[in-house]
Amino acid sequence: MASGLTHQPKLLKGAFVDSNLLAFPPLIVPFQFNPERLTRRKSANIQSPRSRRGTEERTPENESLGQAQSTSSSPETITMDIRFDATDDLEAGNPIAGEFGVLPALSALEMMITPRSESVFGGLLGLSANFGFGDRASTPVLIFVWGRQRIYPVRLTDLNIQEVEYNPNLNPTRVTVGVSMQVIGGNNPFYLFTQAQRELLAGLNLLNAPDLARAVVNIG
Repeated sequence: MASGLTHQPKLLKGAFVDSNLLAFPPLIVPFQFNPERLTRRKSANIQSPRSRRGTEERTPENESLGQAQSTSSSPETITMDIRFDATDDLEAGNPIAGEFGVLPALSALEMMITPRSESVFGGLLGLSANFGFGDRASTPVLIFVWGRQRIYPVRLTDLNIQEVEYNPNLNPTRVTVGVSMQVIGGNNPFYLFTQAQRELLAGLNLLNAPDLARAVVNIG
């Protein structure tokens, strides 16, 4: 159905892409529908020295704020729901959708949380090594693409699969999957790119500084 807008921007689609393009089977899952919500969690554990515990308010005058504390951070986690629906493909007469429903896309997603060593065909062909990212027993390292500014290296940690409709072959035609993943930090290009984008965008937030000043000092 036409929207009536001639200059409507094209909506970008999120995707999971296997970091090892030489692995077998090749794994890529572009999102049919972008998730309506992402939940991202980052946490930090702040600790005071054992000698200061219980007396944190007695900070020496020559000590800067928080100087004696140490901070450790946990890896960022992301959760979301993604949907697969074969309705449009079935109406268009797509033979793969007619036979298998959304099972090909769902199977690719399930392989993304399966250790390489358990890949039947990859093991037979000797193509299951995860070049540059861990050993053969590890689950694949994925690139989670979410727009132009955020590209995360991740590993899936949980899939909650709900199959709600089936074709006559009992292959699912509508599926919702709750996905949990952990971001892989460190000195890798994808994480560094996203971190650099975050810092640049934080700098753009300075454009709001006049509004912040007015809010703090309550000036016209």
